[in-house]
Amino acid sequence: MEKEPPSLAVGTIASFAGLLLACAVILGCSPAAWEGIAAGLAAAGGTPYSTAQSGKLMIFGGRNHQVYLGCLSCSEYESDSVFNAYSRFGSSYSAESIFNKYGEYGSRYSVFSACNPYASDPPVIVDSAGNFYGRLTVNQYHSQRTFIASAREWITAVCGT
Repeated sequence: MEKEPPSLAVGTIASFAGLLLACAVILGCSPAAWEGIAAGLAAAGGTPYSTAQSGKLMIFGGRNHQVYLGCLSCSEYESDSVFNAYSRFGSSYSAESIFNKYGEYGSRYSVFSACNPYASDPPVIVDSAGNFYGRLTVNQYHSQRTFIASAREWITAVCGT
């Protein structure tokens, strides 16, 4: 049986949609702008993901998903948060970041990338209990693409697709 997605507060969804629209229309969607959106989401109530049901949502990538790529449900102040632009998981320069468009997990060409629309082995999302929430990918045709709508929208915005 498929697990229900984590719940989202209505205000968080509205804030998230507004930030995406603002970036797309006003800010031009630069990497710095996306990092700013991530920081804003974290400051506005954590993240677009509730941890009440799922615990900590984490991203793992690479061969056999052995590379930790950060926490998807942590505040921007936590050292392993993807919303912390100063951490190795939120930086656009880090090898372990989905924000690095030249890296293995953020490029448009790597099979392990969340941003490759044809990725065959994109990162997975799991909680601290080991429950699987799908794959974090812009590949709309991947059979295991995450069922968390806000995560799909967020990674599409991050990758600029």
